[in-house]
Amino acid sequence: MQRTFILTLFTSLSFIIAYYISLSPLILAEFSHALIDFLTITFSIIALKFIGENEVSEGRFSYGLHRLEVIVAMINIFAIILLSLIVAYTSITLLLKEITNSSFALIISSALASILTFFASPKEKDDLGKRGLYVHTMSDFLGYIIGFVIGILILISGIRELDPVGAIILVILNFILAIPLLKESFLIFMEGSPVKIDNIMEELTKISPDIHHLHVWSICDHVKVATLHVKASPNLTIAEADKIRCSICSLLREKYGISHVTVQFETNDDD
Repeated sequence: MQRTFILTLFTSLSFIIAYYISLSPLILAEFSHALIDFLTITFSIIALKFIGENEVSEGRFSYGLHRLEVIVAMINIFAIILLSLIVAYTSITLLLKEITNSSFALIISSALASILTFFASPKEKDDLGKRGLYVHTMSDFLGYIIGFVIGILILISGIRELDPVGAIILVILNFILAIPLLKESFLIFMEGSPVKIDNIMEELTKISPDIHHLHVWSICDHVKVATLHVKASPNLTIAEADKIRCSICSLLREKYGISHVTVQFETNDDD
């Protein structure tokens, strides 16, 4: 993460200089994304330091770090969408004016940023937070490649309107990449069920017909939790109840990937 922090900082500073030289809407789009990458990494470092291992071991944040993944992913995605709208507005405005931007600054800054972003992108994508950052950095990488190609085309053809048009293309690409991840992270943030409850109930009733109050939700994309009540005979032994519990836990873990399950037994006389 330290490597990503340094590379995104350097990329942001490079774009500040390039934008003041060229006033290119594509460079503005690239700078805004590099800045959000830098701020997101900074936020993650601060949050991870604040919610450290001591906090977790003391029981204050039993799932804290997992929920942090979702928060960082949503910040990333909302930043992409907001800045994309700003860039789209700027690009459309510039299309209506006389454009005198520098294609050399666009080519050089885009080539440099694409190299830095490629090395800065996370290699592991095993959770929502890392996938959110990966989608963000890869959308930036593709945007920088587009900026480089458009800079070459402007240099060859002299058609400077390609610059804001390219920025609009980048905005569309960002929305295509961000919307599916936003839906997934929003579902987890709202503690929605990762699977259909009816399907689970159909399977569970084969183990015990008197299962109710089933709740399933996600802490993050790789930690799923379920709680449920089982009505049982007052004469049920502890061994028999544990056998039912083991069957329920095995089903939920092996078929639905739910690793944390709480089963509460009730007698027929309970409410």
